[in-house]
Amino acid sequence: MARRHDFSVWYRAKHFPSGVVPHETDRMTFPIDDLAHALFVTGRAPADRAAHGATSLYEWLHRVALVPAYLRMAPGGRLMRSDLARELDRSEKVALSYTLGQAMTGIFSERILSVRFLMHVDRYAGRHGLAFDPSSKKRADLFGQKRDGGWVVAEAKGRSGTADWKLEQAMISQKGTIKSIDGVAPDFTFGCAAHFPKLNDGSEPLAILAIDPPDFEPDAIDLGISLDKFTQAYYEPFLVALEEGGRRAVSGDFVVAHYDAFNMRIGMLRSVIERVERANSGFVSGIHHDVTTLLDELVPEERPAGQFLDGTMVKTDWAATMNQDDWSEFYFVEKF
Repeated sequence: MARRHDFSVWYRAKHFPSGVVPHETDRMTFPIDDLAHALFVTGRAPADRAAHGATSLYEWLHRVALVPAYLRMAPGGRLMRSDLARELDRSEKVALSYTLGQAMTGIFSERILSVRFLMHVDRYAGRHGLAFDPSSKKRADLFGQKRDGGWVVAEAKGRSGTADWKLEQAMISQKGTIKSIDGVAPDFTFGCAAHFPKLNDGSEPLAILAIDPPDFEPDAIDLGISLDKFTQAYYEPFLVALEEGGRRAVSGDFVVAHYDAFNMRIGMLRSVIERVERANSGFVSGIHHDVTTLLDELVPEERPAGQFLDGTMVKTDWAATMNQDDWSEFYFVEKF
């Protein structure tokens, strides 16, 4: 049963292998904290502090601030845009929709496909000098690893209206641009779009369209990565957030930084912090094995809201803002 402050977002999943997604049309329920976490892990800002300082942190804070500014929880848990979001100019709406597309791809990946680590392709490439063929501009946005070790590739899209046939074709084209990761074919190469279809009563709640067609592009690439470097790069922005935050405290197994101005806390398992810090000191070899072993031991299947498969914590206090009635003249109540 959905908690009082859970979003309820309908999704449509097309062409996934049998048994992966139980129902082609269904809904996900998730707390507000999931949005903040997904915005962090899908960001593309590099985490190389020597070259960029705390860039990844500032980018994330900017992205996270979009949630209380522009999103609202309507009756029934529907995720709506605020009136302020509707007044944005076209370029600002495009940016908001794209960012939401990335976040919802992250939530769909974790909750439906059991993805534990998800990262923007450009962030890994920028961190570890991975070069791409300059003749091809088509490249999927995100890639990540499931709990069972399998890989996924995802193309994230966002639209301020309804997803149409043209958008579906774009996702089909770009999601198939990576044919292997670390020499292994991904389990899923899917496109995921966050969009706002208009319902019969005039309301426009967020919905998700996910597509996993089987074919790759003719010029699809092999993404050569190191599992250890992948794990190191994944956690570095979290370390930055912990170091740059205000008050820092220990809460159970977590080290937590308080971002009081944003009504938000971010944390990470102490044992994982220690292993990533060792990697940053030069002991990179074996970090993937060590971290996944820790997560298998310390992260329960059923986790409190705000705790995630990757051993991190993001907790927000945005309920009052998210439940404001400044999202539309229509008050849509879902009927079941």
